[in-house]
Amino acid sequence: MLTSLAFYPSLGYNLLRNYVQPQRWQWYNRIDESLILGAMPFKSMRSELVEKENVGGVVCCTEDFELKAAYQAMEDQDWKELGVEFHAVPMKDFVGSASRPEIDETVQFMESVAAKGKSVYVHCKAGRTRSATVATCYLMKTRSWMPNVAFEFLRDRRHQVLLRNAQWRTVNEYRRFLDSQISRSSSPK
Repeated sequence: MLTSLAFYPSLGYNLLRNYVQPQRWQWYNRIDESLILGAMPFKSMRSELVEKENVGGVVCCTEDFELKAAYQAMEDQDWKELGVEFHAVPMKDFVGSASRPEIDETVQFMESVAAKGKSVYVHCKAGRTRSATVATCYLMKTRSWMPNVAFEFLRDRRHQVLLRNAQWRTVNEYRRFLDSQISRSSSPK
């Protein structure tokens, strides 16, 4: 209930910050050659994202009601009509995170899009917390980084990112999972 009540004020805040400080509070930022982290994409952005930014996959971290509530937000069918793969990993705004298996499935999706030479646009409503959790995990896996290194790399490129306790727990749990995968594959048989 709280997240649905806070949806419009929070979206309005991000639209206003982007309007007032477009260089400091960008709608999206390119993190590396295959990763873009941003706020909820609107239909007016589709050609820019697909043509200019080479987006071939989208990871949506919003709850279902958020896409429907935001006027002209890109939904899964809109992306599919453009030939862009879509993956949803819904999380509650402000306090939510995803399970370790959901994060791993999402990171694998992102790796498959990147392997095709395309970029992945990872978003939640504001591109600050839920999507930053997924992006941090992706960087940890693809670059073999620790959580703090991956997050600092992300924050250097998108200043407004913020992980709270629930998201840090998810990120640290995913790092432990990655470490267990490495130790299993390197242990003698």
